[in-house]
Amino acid sequence: MTRRSIGLLTIALGAMSPSLAQSQTSAEVDAILYQAADALGMLRTPREVDRIVTLLFSGTGTKVVNGEVCTLESYEAGVRYPIADAVNSLPAPGMRVDYYCEVAGGESTRHVEVVADTAAWNETTPGVGATPAAERLRERLFRVWTLPQGIVKAASLAAGAVSLTTDGDKPVLSFALPAPLADTTVAVTFDPEPFLTHTMPNGTERAFTHRVETVRAELDGVDIEIAYADYRDWNEPDYQADVLLPGRTTITYDGETVLDLTLTVSNTYNPYVVMPIPAEIAAATGR
Repeated sequence: MTRRSIGLLTIALGAMSPSLAQSQTSAEVDAILYQAADALGMLRTPREVDRIVTLLFSGTGTKVVNGEVCTLESYEAGVRYPIADAVNSLPAPGMRVDYYCEVAGGESTRHVEVVADTAAWNETTPGVGATPAAERLRERLFRVWTLPQGIVKAASLAAGAVSLTTDGDKPVLSFALPAPLADTTVAVTFDPEPFLTHTMPNGTERAFTHRVETVRAELDGVDIEIAYADYRDWNEPDYQADVLLPGRTTITYDGETVLDLTLTVSNTYNPYVVMPIPAEIAAATGR
């Protein structure tokens, strides 16, 4: 596929018929999502289809827990997405975050926070000691769908219901997240400038553009902003996959930082990641 430039839709769209303008906008949206998926390493096989199903990544930083800022001694996250062209035998989307956190002057405590499909729960250790956390379901699913790869997947699921505006020279796509977050609309800003180049086997250089820069939304009365930076392959040097993750993630709620995460390592070769819903949680949710 040839590289397609992302133009500004202003006076030109106003002069078009509604159907032509809509067609042009749809083409621009498709181009942006293609460029973003390509840059993130989501497009695999000669058919360039999305084959990212699971991700693992670890990092350090700070996080707000129970109203207090704590230092992350370790932070490990495993993510699972639905498989687009297959029947899913495991609940998805899902995410398990396992971290140790130390509040100033206090002891380090372990937190294991899980979401899968329409259930959310906490664990004492991964897979053990589940207790319901239904009140965190929407917040945790929001996090799954607003990771960079999740954004592209969610926008693709929204199909023709994606709107395009601009912020200066940067395109902004707005769309509703998949159910049960269909009442939540995200506005995603992409950076159209090249941030990475690869030398192809024939010697030509290929530039990658349209990294996910910011995600903004109102979720249950809270204004959320997520900023992503420092994209690279965070796998071990001998296990590179050309799947990029942001090395720096900053999340704010109503202007206050709730997570500042710096990645240290990842595994993006579709590692084994499962979070089966425990029987006691399934029973509590009527599954």
